[in-house]
Amino acid sequence: PSSASCASTSSTSMPKERTLRRDNALLREFDGSPDPNVLALYYHYADRAFDCFNAAEYNTQMLRYYDHGLSVRLVIPRRIGSSESNLYLLVGLQHADTDKNTLCEVAFNCGRSFAGISMLVKRRCFACSRPRSAVCKSCLCACFCSEACESSDVGKDHRKLCELIDTSSIVTEDECVQLL
Repeated sequence: PSSASCASTSSTSMPKERTLRRDNALLREFDGSPDPNVLALYYHYADRAFDCFNAAEYNTQMLRYYDHGLSVRLVIPRRIGSSESNLYLLVGLQHADTDKNTLCEVAFNCGRSFAGISMLVKRRCFACSRPRSAVCKSCLCACFCSEACESSDVGKDHRKLCELIDTSSIVTEDECVQLL
């Protein structure tokens, strides 16, 4: 496993070193799960553990992030393994106050240095779980396979998020990095 160190500071003490570790087993487990409730991998800071969101939880959490001054700044493709069906989006959010952004656990595991919060999102339909679904053109960080799925309850809830995201401020890449 790979690792990297970074310093985090508190207002009254010297920087405290924190070590990030790449966990290939975690990525394999996330990739191998067919469960529709395992859609987005994130790092839960309070529990100091990785966890997953389903589509509704992902959308709700993204709206909370926006309510707290974070916004999407990075959406880049990733792949686990060689199969074309194992496609992902690394979605990165940053706080407007740059001092509140720290080195991100999920991004590190996905081969990217990023200060903020990030989630690894499966490229499957948020409504019906069909793999290799199209990325939402309005926000770049959700997927739907058809107009019917976009019109579903999940799609309607997602529109609230689409209205908040400014795609002109998002860094994107065409190259899809293979993680494992």
